[in-house]
Amino acid sequence: MGEGKKGSGKMLEDERILALYWARDAAAIQETDVKYGARLHGLSRRLLPVREDAEECVNDTYLGAWNAIPPARPAHFFAFLAKLCRNLACNRLDWLNACLLYTSPSPRD
Repeated sequence: MGEGKKGSGKMLEDERILALYWARDAAAIQETDVKYGARLHGLSRRLLPVREDAEECVNDTYLGAWNAIPPARPAHFFAFLAKLCRNLACNRLDWLNACLLYTSPSPRD
């Protein structure tokens, strides 16, 4: 019984944060960071080797959420944020790997 209450409380808090996004209140980003910032940083740090890149990825996640809400109203807010963050981190990792590939000396040289 206690687990159901805990889960519904999280949904209510997410609804409150989403309402801030819909109202275009900048506090939405701060509230998102307070609630999910550590988890998003952990996700991006596991994918990216440089701390600064991981931090930029989380900041870009907040920007992506700001630009997408409204019109989006995600039913599972953290999953929505994690997908944004993961995609941004993977894109950054692809870019870093491409830089390594094209700036490394060629074995034919």
